[in-house]
Amino acid sequence: MAILLTNGKHYIAHNSVGAIIKTNDIGQAQDFRTVARARMQIEKTLVKCSGYYWIDTEQKGNETVKPDVPGIKRKKFSAKDRLAIYRKTEGHCYLCGGFVDFDSFEVEHRIPISKGGTNGLDNLYCSCVTCNAIKRDIYPKEFMEKITQIFLYQMQKEYGESLDWKVAYRLLEAMWDHKREE
Repeated sequence: MAILLTNGKHYIAHNSVGAIIKTNDIGQAQDFRTVARARMQIEKTLVKCSGYYWIDTEQKGNETVKPDVPGIKRKKFSAKDRLAIYRKTEGHCYLCGGFVDFDSFEVEHRIPISKGGTNGLDNLYCSCVTCNAIKRDIYPKEFMEKITQIFLYQMQKEYGESLDWKVAYRLLEAMWDHKREE
């Protein structure tokens, strides 16, 4: 078993000094050994790894066999379904709002399959690689709580002493508390 990063055409590899390179040769691809390490590489080098995803390969003799679907068993969506999903958000990630190229968007399950979600079009959305990796298999509400916690913490570290931040923090906290009570 090997965990590789690919965009479907190229693989991520490292040259002799450790710099990221792209290669067509699966034999030269970097084996990240775990999905967590592959995800860390993507997060660490977002620009160079944009559009890349991890795959789990098997070794059969000297030959590496790629799975039909990256990572884990997932439904492969038709071109018609992918277009419908992409158009639903007009090409924007439904989590962060950023524009995503049609060729690199990921299909995001709003309610994860592991939590009882379906592959129905009403549960599928366009997502960027980063947001899809962050959300993983949690409910949208849990995702929102975690993102809010991170945002408030980081802003507090950066602007904690400013009066503007103190006012904004109180407003955001009150708004978030009200939302959680609903």
